[in-house]
Amino acid sequence: MRELTRRGLVSTAAVGAAALAAGCGDDSNDPAKGPPRADLDIVNYALTLEYLEEDYYKQVVKAGVLSGREAALAELIRQNESEHVVALRSAAQQLGGRVAKRPKTDFSEVLDGGRDEVIRVAAQLENTGAGAYLAEAGQIENPQILASALSIHTVEARHAAILNRLAGEPPLPDGAFAVALERADVMGRVAKYLV
Repeated sequence: MRELTRRGLVSTAAVGAAALAAGCGDDSNDPAKGPPRADLDIVNYALTLEYLEEDYYKQVVKAGVLSGREAALAELIRQNESEHVVALRSAAQQLGGRVAKRPKTDFSEVLDGGRDEVIRVAAQLENTGAGAYLAEAGQIENPQILASALSIHTVEARHAAILNRLAGEPPLPDGAFAVALERADVMGRVAKYLV
């Protein structure tokens, strides 16, 4: 997978936009949705999102925008994201392909916005990550990759729930059933943070 930039995201989103969100009873091999994506592509896509999240929390922790329990939470989530990066890099290597490169990010405006903006964007990123994993799950063929993706999805959703609460939003914004996010939707949410 090529290095992710705004231009690369638009290209990736255009390819993935035809695929509908994978949900209960969804047939991911429906020709109307386009061809199924290879596991390596999905792993590298997830890895790129994890790079973005890891970088965000590194910058938040370094900037010292949060304090007390919120600062400790940001550090804990950073550690989780770093572990996700290691696991996904390893999965990409085991699949025998190229490992996605880390994108360059810019969160300076978010950090300048103070505590409320940092928490709001953290919740947005975690909700986006959870939705992205859910959308890709139905396309994964390797059972071990699927198990890892679902495990990470669960953690992303837990991050999102607590950050939603801290942001003053409902912990379950979509109710009893999570909403999957297609790549085009994900791109729309994260492109502004890519350099």
